[in-house]
Amino acid sequence: MKHHLPSLDSLKVFESAARQLSFSLAAQELCITKGAVSYQIRKLEDSLDCALFRRSTRQVFLTNAGQQLLRSTQYLFDGLTRTLDQIKPADSSHDVYVGATTYVALRWLSPRLSGFSERHPEVSILLQHSVNSEQFRLQDVDFIIRWEPLAGARKRGFLLELPMPLFPVCSPSLLQRFNYPSARESLDAVDITDPELVSIPLLCEDRPLDLWQLWYGKQARALANPRRIIADANVRTQAAIDGQGWTLADAMMQRELDSGALVAPFKHRLDGYGYAIQTYPGRFVNQNALALRQWLIDHV
Repeated sequence: MKHHLPSLDSLKVFESAARQLSFSLAAQELCITKGAVSYQIRKLEDSLDCALFRRSTRQVFLTNAGQQLLRSTQYLFDGLTRTLDQIKPADSSHDVYVGATTYVALRWLSPRLSGFSERHPEVSILLQHSVNSEQFRLQDVDFIIRWEPLAGARKRGFLLELPMPLFPVCSPSLLQRFNYPSARESLDAVDITDPELVSIPLLCEDRPLDLWQLWYGKQARALANPRRIIADANVRTQAAIDGQGWTLADAMMQRELDSGALVAPFKHRLDGYGYAIQTYPGRFVNQNALALRQWLIDHV
């Protein structure tokens, strides 16, 4: 029998947005953009020929039709999850899929995987590195380890938060070129606007959130340093080592700091950010993935 149902993607997006009454939180939970959430909701409303949300300036509310659909989708998704849990073998040995950028995989995940692999040589671990791509779908992996703004308490789907303050680093030779001694460790945020330093590029990602301005902390005064966009964190780190500018570092760069390849002369740190081990709500997770997740949590 052919069913004339909306797409599963649209229903999943609707359930998340309706449950949280927020397109932004739905985008975070599903690891897609807010625009993608709006598109799926609009497509669903067009297919049903009715409004599911009432939109105000700062919030969305469910219409009567939206409330009915939310109850139905939650009931159906819960039932589908229970069925999948029942038919999936408890000792399933399929591969474990982990989402992590190459930066996190090399600097944090890989050293912890070696011990797990020694104990569980039968488990194959596959890494998905495109976790920051708009096409990445959290439901396609068993869990992810991703940089996030942290809330100080676990969000829905967050199994563990790893707070890591951000701080500027650069090559010691770069400071020496501008007559700043590389051993100096008492710079304040305001020093980055000194005439000698203001021309040094700030290496960053292409994202709406200006982390450099947040680190600087003086919203009334914009940082005049030029920004240089480098998407890959590993490439940004190497660019900083090569003297191309400042980059915001975290504790995962300790090796470069210990070796002297990079220096961190500024006292100020930007708190409230770090990494989170996150899973998609409702996804069936096999025993091997559960074991790996617990191993990582235990070995933080």
